Amino acid sequence: MLYAAPVIAVVAAIAYFIVLLLRVRRGAISREKAMLRYTSVLLLPIVVVLVVWGAGELSNYFAAPDDFHWDPGSSRSFLVSLLPLALYVAAPIVALVVGFWLAMKFSRAILPTVDR
Repeated sequence: MLYAAPVIAVVAAIAYFIVLLLRVRRGAISREKAMLRYTSVLLLPIVVVLVVWGAGELSNYFAAPDDFHWDPGSSRSFLVSLLPLALYVAAPIVALVVGFWLAMKFSRAILPTVDR
């Protein structure tokens, strides 16, 4: 289940995109606040890597609970090996953030705003 974290992160970014877009259309939030809030999804790739890394560390522990010895070197190398995963997750999320910013900037006629 935890290894599905990359897919869940991208789906969550898409869902948050839709939610904030609808809130801007209704006037419940200003464009600037929505743009600032949506920037928080850029943290999702880091969260994904930490979740997958933590799941891997826990699975190593549960595989040998009696004679488990934590190896910082192998743990670090496992974490470094997950960096491409962060890039794969970050690419669509960055594209969504840029798309959201562009939608907020250039669609004033479609999305009316109410400053609150």
